[in-house]
Amino acid sequence: MSSSSGTSALQSTSPGIPSSTTASSSTQEPQSSTASTTQGSQHTPSSGGGGGVSGGAVAGTAIGCLIAGAAIACIVLFLLFRRQKKRQAAAYYQQHLPHNGGVPEPEKGAMAATTAASGNVDNLLPQPVEDGAITKELSRIRDNIKNHVRAYYHFDAVPATEIEESKLTDLATASGLSTSALINVILNPSTRAEAIRLFIAWVAMSRCTGERHPTLLPDELSRLAVTIAGKNGKNAAQSALFSRWKAITGALLQPRYGKQDPNAQSQSVAEAIAELDSVLAPFVKGNLDGDQRRRNLDMIISRSAQLAFLLFSQPGSFSFDFSGMGQQGLVVFPGLFQVIGDQAQMLSPPRLLLEKEVVAGIGY
Repeated sequence: MSSSSGTSALQSTSPGIPSSTTASSSTQEPQSSTASTTQGSQHTPSSGGGGGVSGGAVAGTAIGCLIAGAAIACIVLFLLFRRQKKRQAAAYYQQHLPHNGGVPEPEKGAMAATTAASGNVDNLLPQPVEDGAITKELSRIRDNIKNHVRAYYHFDAVPATEIEESKLTDLATASGLSTSALINVILNPSTRAEAIRLFIAWVAMSRCTGERHPTLLPDELSRLAVTIAGKNGKNAAQSALFSRWKAITGALLQPRYGKQDPNAQSQSVAEAIAELDSVLAPFVKGNLDGDQRRRNLDMIISRSAQLAFLLFSQPGSFSFDFSGMGQQGLVVFPGLFQVIGDQAQMLSPPRLLLEKEVVAGIGY
């Protein structure tokens, strides 16, 4: 009995072990399920992000593209409209303005370079010439006149009726002599050479600084130089503008008139020589070649014309002084003064560049 009951107890115990295992298994399954659920919940965002785009994101992208497209379209339309306006403006100018010779409109780069250059005009202009360059040229003209008078004029008696008084009125006023006294000096054989030198110097030099018209400047400058205001320096603004105009114009015309050109001032030179001959003709030596004298006189006046252009192209202004004749003698070549400075300022007193030449012992 007891062995049977022991066996029964073992048998009843043995089936209990699997039960325990089963319970253990059932207890583990919910944990695995919970773990799996947790892992699944952890992987859900990544699987959802990689699988597609939400509806809100798609709508936002579409609206952004629409706005960008509209902005680009507006920019394109604006540029097209602006280009059309430019074409219309160009067509209007071609129809209503004078023809410009087919010169194309400068590019922006060229316009910028031009603007920069125009802002530095002072740097483009040449510096004023040294006083020595001016006085050297004046000395050469003075010596040319002296040699010319010695070579081509006689000192014989000439009737007073041969002298046209009206031709000497301006010189008499500038020198401080009466016209009759000046005629007497020319008619007197002992003072004739000095008087002729004075007359030639007067005709040449008085036309160099715009004090008389026509000047020895080129024709296109002569009329302007005489009529433009600002030469006397009384108006500071006009004086500054006149000074700058002279310097710029001189620099631009330098290639044409800066060197001695027998044809450049032919008209003004011919007029000056005609004025000289109207007074000097009775005193010309008859045994000399008239063409030779004329060529020599032409050289003197042409050189004076070069001096006129040199003085014109300076920022300052100059004046010749023929006054001072009296008991001390006769002025045969004028002094030169600078009356307007290089900065367009009036010089008081004027600055002396060349002393006048006076021949003493000549009475009137």
